[in-house]
Amino acid sequence: MKISLEKLDRLKDSLKSATDNDLRKTEDGVFDYRTLKVIQKLFNHGKIRTLENIIATGKEANVFRGKTLDNRNRAVKIYRLNTSTFRKLAPYIEGDPRFQDIGHGHWDRVYTWAQKEYKNLHSMWAAGVKVPKPITVDSNVVIMEYFGWRYRPYPMIKDKRPENPREFFKKLMNSIKKYRKVGLSHGDLSEYNILNYRENPVIIDVGQAVSKGHPMFDEMHERDRKNIHRFFRKMIPELKIEDIDL
Repeated sequence: MKISLEKLDRLKDSLKSATDNDLRKTEDGVFDYRTLKVIQKLFNHGKIRTLENIIATGKEANVFRGKTLDNRNRAVKIYRLNTSTFRKLAPYIEGDPRFQDIGHGHWDRVYTWAQKEYKNLHSMWAAGVKVPKPITVDSNVVIMEYFGWRYRPYPMIKDKRPENPREFFKKLMNSIKKYRKVGLSHGDLSEYNILNYRENPVIIDVGQAVSKGHPMFDEMHERDRKNIHRFFRKMIPELKIEDIDL
């Protein structure tokens, strides 16, 4: 799959001429009319030149590899506007003191979630955490640094365990301490959202992360501790949950 500006125009025109019911439908689950307009704007502003292959799918979003005008790879995360999943995620937004004046409509939640992921990435990256560097956000689309070789992203640690788990674990703890120091809890940290980037951990999927003051801040951190302990004790048998002191 490859989407250029020309194909984008054709997709947008076909949806524009469709009925109201058809406008709610999407191609590949994410390319509804509103989203196509956002992507077109990003194309026109030079943020990306094409969307290439899909690299990840999830309940809330799909992630594509994009190309810039100077042929650099980018990860382009597109949140679906037609999913009901965001109703369940509302507490992660509404309890966050950074997002107090948001609308209550479905699209407001989706757009706010994209903003939240971008801000979390920026805060973590600025603190020295190994996360994809955020490039830009517009409505339900987040563009960020791409970790992969050619069209293939680097694997999650569930698929490629570290060769030196103790050293990898130490690096991961260092990253977690850095984002904790700036008052963030990830809340969904596990082997499914840590990449093995040449034996270095890269933390991804930070949209649900909350800042200090959120009522679930400590609960989410404890959840992360248990997940990390469960996974790494398979490779480090002597590891105790008390050792994960963050």
